[in-house]
Amino acid sequence: MLKFSLLVLLMCLISLKTLASINENTKFCERDCRMEYNFFKKYAREGSSLANLSMAIMNYQGHGRLKNIELANKQLIRAARAAEPAALYQLAYNLMFGLYIEQDLNKALLWFKRADKHGVKHSKKYIDLLNDFLTIKNEKIKSSMKDILSENMNPEERIVTISENSESMERITITLQFYWSYILYNSRLQTCYVNCTIGSSHTRIPTIHVKNENKILDALTKLSPNRTTTH
Repeated sequence: MLKFSLLVLLMCLISLKTLASINENTKFCERDCRMEYNFFKKYAREGSSLANLSMAIMNYQGHGRLKNIELANKQLIRAARAAEPAALYQLAYNLMFGLYIEQDLNKALLWFKRADKHGVKHSKKYIDLLNDFLTIKNEKIKSSMKDILSENMNPEERIVTISENSESMERITITLQFYWSYILYNSRLQTCYVNCTIGSSHTRIPTIHVKNENKILDALTKLSPNRTTTH
């Protein structure tokens, strides 16, 4: 009887762990994310850059599907090339930290500059930092910078607000509930060209950052000859 009870308890714990994993992977979806993803896929085919960005994040994080980094990179690049502000920032960020893609600081700088031109104000601190280090002739410092950027990569999601005005990319608290279905409306509007409804002025969307970002930036700042302020 004791063995049976222990077996039942073990099965319950395994089930709870499985459910927790499923809930984590579908936390931004009303059900299993398939409906949201299929609509994003449709809107992306019709020209929505926001839909491409959304699918990229879903594929990076495995929202209701198996993670597909190669596909996510393609979708992110498509969205960035279409000048989707958050995609410009995410691509630059990935290139800087070597997150899901080969690290390239020169390309990261270019994409951060494009993001800055589109009102993503948090790009400025990275532009200053990369400009500082890319002009350094001391190869030892450059090598140390790359080592620091590549250490302990542990990505996490953060919800940000993308705004049409100069206050874009303000970070908001993760405790406010977010669903991918909220973005479907604005994604669909990007496919409209005649007699279109005006979209909402703000779009909340998850972006991916490294958990120890501040620690990394502090270490980079200490290496900088000009002690660039990054926060």
